Order: sequence, then C-alpha cells, then structure tokens
Amino acid sequence: MAKVISALLFLVTIPACSDSGIALSDLPAAATDILCTYAARCGEMPDVDSCKATGGTDMEQLLADVKAGKTKYDGKAAAACLDAMSSMSCNYSDPVNDGEQACKDTFKGTVAAGGDCFINEECISMQCELTGTCTIGVACCAGTCTAGPVGIGSGCSWGGPVCVDTAYCPAELVATCMARAAVGQSCDTSSPEDSCVAGAYCVANGSNTGTCGKLPAEGQSCYPTGASYWPACDSMLDYCDSVTLKCVPKVAVGGVCSVSVGCVDYAACDATGRCAALAGAGEVCDDLTEPRCLGSLLCSSGTCALPPATPVCQ
Repeated sequence: MAKVISALLFLVTIPACSDSGIALSDLPAAATDILCTYAARCGEMPDVDSCKATGGTDMEQLLADVKAGKTKYDGKAAAACLDAMSSMSCNYSDPVNDGEQACKDTFKGTVAAGGDCFINEECISMQCELTGTCTIGVACCAGTCTAGPVGIGSGCSWGGPVCVDTAYCPAELVATCMARAAVGQSCDTSSPEDSCVAGAYCVANGSNTGTCGKLPAEGQSCYPTGASYWPACDSMLDYCDSVTLKCVPKVAVGGVCSVSVGCVDYAACDATGRCAALAGAGEVCDDLTEPRCLGSLLCSSGTCALPPATPVCQ
C-alpha cells in the first residue's frame, strides 16, 4: 500500500487553530473532512464528495450538551485527535490511531453515576446505559450514567454496561465480560476485533474458528470468512480469493464477482456477476435489487436520500 502517495492525494486541511485548539463550531466539518478522506483512501467510499453526501458527522447532540454545560469540550485535545486520525492506517491489525487518548479527552461528561443521560459523553464515566424500547436515533431514549467499566464475569450488553479494556462483551443477547485471548489462542469469531488482546485480530483458520494474531497481507495465504464483519485480510482494500486462498485487491466496479465480500466496499455483486456501484444521494435505488444506497443513505420512494435528522434531546 502506497501510504506516502495516499497521504499526498488525500491531504486534509484542518481549520486554523488558536491557542485553545479547534473551535467547537469548526469540529463537525473538520471531523467529516478527515473521516471521509480516510474512507476514500481505504476503499470504503468511492471519493470524498460522495462520502460527504451521505450525511457527514452528526454532532448536534454534543454541541447542545456543551452549550448546556452537561459536557466539557477541549479544543486542544480535539486538534491532536484529528491530527492523528488524518494518518490512520488502512490495516485492521494496526492501532486505530496514535491519538486515542487525545480523542478520549476531547469531550468529558459532568453527570454522575445514576444521573439521566442520552449519550456517553454526558457522563463522568463516559458510559450511558440506554434503557426503554424507543428507537435510538429517532426518538429520545433516556438512559442512566453508570459507575464505569465492569470486570470479567460481570454482565454486559450493547448500550449497557461495558467491559474493562482487558475484556470484551460477546455478541449475545445475554452476555458476560470475557477475557481477551492472547496471540496464538482461540478467539470469538462473532467478535473478531474485540476478542483478542490489543494489537491482535481473530484470524480465520478454515474451520469456522479463529486464532488471535496478525491478519495476512496482500499475497499471503488466507481463509474466506464469508462475512464482511470478519475480515480475512489485513488491508481494508483486500479480500480473500476463494479459489487461490490468497489476499488480493477487492474487485472494482464493473469487474467480475461471485461473492458480495469480493467487491470494493462501495459496490455489491449483482445478479449478472458484476460489481455494481451502490447508488449515491439523489440516484435511483431499489432495496430489493441492485443498486442499493451508499453508506447511511436510505432508499425513499425509489431515490437514495439522507435518513431523518436525529433529534437533539434535552
């Protein structure tokens, strides 16, 4: 992967920073620029503009919380976070970014354990346990701030208690925190990114199980996983060819395909055996056949459109 060339082609300009870092009002656009540049560079989107047309970065709740004093914002930490994000690797086995702590320090909640919350960033613990039956993102689902991460053996769930860094929460309806497996040990195929220690990934071994290690690079031997959530190759730009059992570049739009995981991420294998581009904003769509919509766009009355705006909860 030509990282130097990619960096030159997709250079991101961050808004000018004062001594206090990035102004809160500039953050959504700056984050969208960097995340869409990353998505285009790593093959998740066809280009930056198409990515931005899918909706950008939704921070309206955060902006409202900072204004209300429920959440504190650190502009310097935000600048450091975005700077690190601009050089994130396209490899699954590499760290997400070198500015992980800065990203964590950008927003700090003020609501103590037991208080009402709508998002994690409102809580001192950075954990809002959502409850109720309303649809998150459509209605305001009030939750409760928890005391913090829970240890191995404790109950956990999506939207509920989260585990300490040395553990993970299995993808089950009723789950308990499990210790992350070490390199060389068997791992949870339903949680390929989380079930191994930091720096390792659950690597397919051909028997519907996995082993913690580094995912194979382009040209190396691999085993197809048959699921996009469980990558078989280290680079986001590659997939495991079911014939050669080698990691090869994903098939471009118009290329011959036989499985959905073989096409670039912004395309799907259609009934003719070709990779068809997902429809962008304003383009014709059909949820039952190809092309479907790109990213977070929804097929509404035969046209790809932005989903309804997420409500800002008070």
